[in-house]
Amino acid sequence: MLTSSLSLEPAVTVFDPEYTLTSHSAAPGQARGRLLALTILWHPERERAGEQHVLAPGNAELELNRFAPLFAAAGSAATPLGHRCIARDSLRLRRDADDQLHIAMPLSRMSVELNGALLTADARLTPQQLDDGAILLLGGMVLLCAHWMDSLPRANSIPTLLGVSSAAIKVRELIRQVAATDVPVLLLGATGSGKEVVARAIHHASARRAAPLVSVNMATLSDTLAAADLFGAEKGAYTGAQASRPGWFAEAGEGTLFLDEIGNAPAAIQPMLLRVLECGAYRPLGARSDAQARARLIAATDQDLEWGGFNQPLLRRLEGFVIRLPPLRERRADIGLLILHFLRDWEARAGGQAQLPAAFVGALCRYDWPGNVRQLASAVQRTLIALQAGEAPSFEALRLPAEGSRVAPSAGAPTAAIEPTAPAAPTTVPPAGRTRLSDLSGQAVIAAMEQHGWCIRAAALALGVSRPSMYKLIDAHPAIRSLAAIPPREIDAALDQHGPDPVRCAAALRTPSEPLRRYLRERRGAPG
Repeated sequence: MLTSSLSLEPAVTVFDPEYTLTSHSAAPGQARGRLLALTILWHPERERAGEQHVLAPGNAELELNRFAPLFAAAGSAATPLGHRCIARDSLRLRRDADDQLHIAMPLSRMSVELNGALLTADARLTPQQLDDGAILLLGGMVLLCAHWMDSLPRANSIPTLLGVSSAAIKVRELIRQVAATDVPVLLLGATGSGKEVVARAIHHASARRAAPLVSVNMATLSDTLAAADLFGAEKGAYTGAQASRPGWFAEAGEGTLFLDEIGNAPAAIQPMLLRVLECGAYRPLGARSDAQARARLIAATDQDLEWGGFNQPLLRRLEGFVIRLPPLRERRADIGLLILHFLRDWEARAGGQAQLPAAFVGALCRYDWPGNVRQLASAVQRTLIALQAGEAPSFEALRLPAEGSRVAPSAGAPTAAIEPTAPAAPTTVPPAGRTRLSDLSGQAVIAAMEQHGWCIRAAALALGVSRPSMYKLIDAHPAIRSLAAIPPREIDAALDQHGPDPVRCAAALRTPSEPLRRYLRERRGAPG
């Protein structure tokens, strides 16, 4: 399945088949460019999944906090994130001239994770990482996807195709275009990407919607009976034909015949299908005259039909209109909405309401899903079955193929610091088991603090100790000072030298960054 998109400004509507206009009022010939969007993947008010905020063209900066910006779905009022887990102090996002996105940490205790890594310093994302979709977890409860949009969001005219990403919008627009015609359609997409769902959407949006839709998996046809199955047969046409029977073309009538896995069609029937497409006629086995094919033909495959011996004239005929379905990894902004759909479907069948933690949903959103939507649906179902049995949701318990795992943030550098000397964000995966405090040297403690931006929580995760234990280690370390023990003149000198950067100042003062953030926030709010 590819949910609803949004319209930020109802201004001028412009038909934009190439999805290149940067605003509602833009016209052909004006500047083109990608829009930066934030999509809600998960929220304590779960119906907010899929709401979006798109940065206005030319606006390079955004302050993200509890009360701004406003997110909306199509036809709905725009509201801020609102939840108390989101700090009032802003996480600042800035898009530079090279389309890199700079992330400046808030002066608050709100935790910020980027692609599964806890941020302890300002960070940046490359344009390629935004192509992939970057996952932000704010306050441990709200998930956002930062990604590019090739067009402004649009209302969903095909409810069975869920998605707010540009890829989902484009597929729906192509369906709208081709549904008004009778040309053959070829759907190209990997397994599980929703080819049959798209075929059904084309049928139901067309003038043939009242007629049958007949779906056939060509991979299941035998070489000997494929022609009879498709075109029908007269009594006695082959051994065992005790009576005449119609084929699938006749069953479809004036409706739609969907030939899935067309690349597996037996070679013997490919010229017969070509004849149907060229002259609209076919001959049932054993018949003395032709029958007319009135059904519209839609075919689908996950194969490259240019190779492997597929009938090339047939391929050219099937390519009357081609729709390429994107893999789920190219629609990361849609994953939260899809998870919510599967969750609601489960609840309708099982009764009651299930709760999925934001951290678990974030892990699902970061996975690349080689099996696409079908694999995601299966994973959510298995999780809900385990949840019903009293087990906590666990991404590791799903045992998904390693090929879908994204590069760890520390290796792929999606959290690379803006300033060259600022530390990189740590991994959020703690070592197996808990470390005994007696096993940790003072050197290990100071190294953990230095490597993790003087952030107590991040250093504790890296060392494999609890936060209270980390406080004990800090209090016992002679080289780490509490903020209260540092003279105000020394703090002011660090601020003069490093600016209001809590990580740099904390490193210079050798004090945890969390109290320093609070100090800076209170100082900024004090009357001057």
